[in-house]
Amino acid sequence: MGEFAAYTVLGLSLGGVFALAALGIVLIYRVTGVLNFAHGAMGMFSTFVAWGAVYRWHQPVWLAVLLALGFAAALGLFLQFAVFRPLAGRPAVVKAVVTIGILLVLQSLASLFWGNTQYHEPIRVVGGRSMLIARVPVGPDQVLIVAAALVLASGIAAFLTYTRFGIAMRAVSDDPVAAGLWGVPVWLVGAVSWALGSVLAAIAGILITPFINLDTVSLTLLILDALAAALIGGLASLPLTVAGGFLLGLAESYPSIWFKNSLGFPKLVAIAVILAVLLVRAPKGLLQAGRAST
Repeated sequence: MGEFAAYTVLGLSLGGVFALAALGIVLIYRVTGVLNFAHGAMGMFSTFVAWGAVYRWHQPVWLAVLLALGFAAALGLFLQFAVFRPLAGRPAVVKAVVTIGILLVLQSLASLFWGNTQYHEPIRVVGGRSMLIARVPVGPDQVLIVAAALVLASGIAAFLTYTRFGIAMRAVSDDPVAAGLWGVPVWLVGAVSWALGSVLAAIAGILITPFINLDTVSLTLLILDALAAALIGGLASLPLTVAGGFLLGLAESYPSIWFKNSLGFPKLVAIAVILAVLLVRAPKGLLQAGRAST
């Protein structure tokens, strides 16, 4: 029973990270229609900006995190204006292929700058002693992950519901052409969605570093878990996306109770979820060619 509780805590911690990353995917897709396969790589690159600030430039963690989040926002804005705005009106599948190219570029640059090794030190945003919950030690970083996922999901939902700009984002999500005719700055809405999505990817990447081997490949592969969680939410529902992230984290954690050498099993769970959704939606597809986008 104690082992089950311990893996529950681990699963919820991983699930919180998956939920955070998935929220960024959903936000970008809903507003711009781009299924961003480079999401994990964007989070990875921003995470290594924070890592470099801490371990190479010897800056405090809080400043390193701020630098990484600022870089992530700038990266999202750059991609919107330099890459995807010129592709407005092109088929969604073309944009998806472009994101794969962005993934490869970011992966190559990160390996060049920081080395493709698994011996990078993790970034610990919070310190302190673990607390006992149901006789299971729970670290402050684990509490932070779950809290961040719930608070940010609630904040984004409130932003989309109650703020003028959030309502504009929803309008662009529903019909960008009509929103533009009503005076909504579609280009600005798309830019903000890319910036916010990139920041969410960076937060997820930074928070997961104490729980994985910190290298460029592992963080990039976070896209599999994030995409699976986003698909559970139908690439639309924020609450279902968050729930999907936590459920996926538990589903990837529990098998370790019985199979101690299940290193590849977590990714198989994510891939199985992705394939299941693709099979269910096969007649319609995820990349809807007729969807207008920014």
